[in-house]
Amino acid sequence: MCVLDSMVFLDNGLVEGNLNAYSSVRYQMSIPLQLFRMVALGAALVVSACAAIPDLPPPAAPLPVERIAADQTLTGTASASWPQAGEWMGQADPQLSELVSEGIANSPDIAAVDARLRRTAALAQSVGAARQPSLGIEASATLDKSSYNNGLPKAFLPLGWNDYGTLKAALGWDLDLWGRNRAALAAARSEERAAIFEAQQARLTLITAITLAYSDFDRLFAEEEVRESELEMREAGENLVARRVEAGIDMRASLRHSQAQTATARAELAAAREALALRRHQIAALVGAGPDRGLALTRPMWPHPSVRPLPRDVTTNLVARRPDIAMARERLEAAASRVKVARTGFFPDIRLDALFGIQSLGLASLLERDSTFGSAGPALNLPLFRGSSLTGNFRSAHASLDEAVAGYNRTVLAAYQEVADAVTSRGGIAQRLEEARAIRTANDDAHALALLRYDAGLTNYLEVLAAEERRLHARLAVHRLEADARASNITLVRALGGGFVTSDTPRPATFP
Repeated sequence: MCVLDSMVFLDNGLVEGNLNAYSSVRYQMSIPLQLFRMVALGAALVVSACAAIPDLPPPAAPLPVERIAADQTLTGTASASWPQAGEWMGQADPQLSELVSEGIANSPDIAAVDARLRRTAALAQSVGAARQPSLGIEASATLDKSSYNNGLPKAFLPLGWNDYGTLKAALGWDLDLWGRNRAALAAARSEERAAIFEAQQARLTLITAITLAYSDFDRLFAEEEVRESELEMREAGENLVARRVEAGIDMRASLRHSQAQTATARAELAAAREALALRRHQIAALVGAGPDRGLALTRPMWPHPSVRPLPRDVTTNLVARRPDIAMARERLEAAASRVKVARTGFFPDIRLDALFGIQSLGLASLLERDSTFGSAGPALNLPLFRGSSLTGNFRSAHASLDEAVAGYNRTVLAAYQEVADAVTSRGGIAQRLEEARAIRTANDDAHALALLRYDAGLTNYLEVLAAEERRLHARLAVHRLEADARASNITLVRALGGGFVTSDTPRPATFP
């Protein structure tokens, strides 16, 4: 408990202490010679001031990389490298590069995160101003008349209307003895860096979305081709069955069955064309353009999907390669800095204030020497009796820090899961794609043999159509799996950070 007399005398200077609900003790001295002694008194009061800081358990710790068991699942190779920025998911297609550039330049999502970045930078600048001295100048000139019936003798009041003039300059400086302003600035700068990483994460997310949609765009082109071929096959089969029915070789039920298959093929072709048009609209929206932009898109020129090996240091350096982890780390450090801010609320504050000006009744005498006035001295604020507000702020800051640590740990674990999922899916898709290509080759051979048998008169054309149907379905399965393989590579590149780098090497989260 701090004890302070309500009136404290220091030589010829009077210091008035006011212990109210906010426990503030503020005093001003106008005698420059007393300034040193007043500072000494303030220092003594600071030393004696005390407020009970809650005894809280230590905050949760960020998840260390060495505790994440991933070496068996994520096995890298020495020759592999991390994705490089600008390669746009490793696909060589000029149209895709153009779409990515348009998206970064025109996407509303990118514009929004860039605006948030500018806002956090401005807030950091504003918070940093508290560490600097403040200087203000005020001037006024008024015409005033005093009331003669306000209880004061008329002889002591200026008669009639009189002009008044004031010109003063005020200087203030918070000494920041306990680092409140420094901690607040550190929190603001951490939020600014988090906004930078958020902008990079938004760009990575946009590039991934465009590339995945573009990959599916290619698949839909292939599916449209297969559906067109299937419709041609169904129509040819229907014509053949119709001729057989007319010749009395086949029953009318076979014709109705063939007509139903043709109608199904038309519906599937219409669905493929609808999906292709919708994908055009999606890509146009992703790049920040209207749906007509999608009409200008041509079929992608995709290379065969290749397997991207994992870097050898993927298990140890993944946290340093993803912008979302860097963003979570900075927000964790901002929360830790806010705990410091809340803690300093329990300690006294000292400000140095100075005021100098000129004031006179009558503007003609404003610049005379006797018109000067001023004051200088420290202002002390002792937080003694503020109820539970300080404790509540401190507990809230601690809880926010624990929440930020949990968010960081969740982001790190999700990153390792995304890489592991992408690697696992890539392996499974590669195996299925190999089998699907073998099935396609077998069906191509079967279709060729059916044509030879038909040309030799050893079978009818219905067998050729059946072989053609199996061949088309095998082609469609290969196209879909190739698209899945490309998507798994794109997802893996995103999971590895997509070429994310920072000017200062990213690091695992630690408390500042």
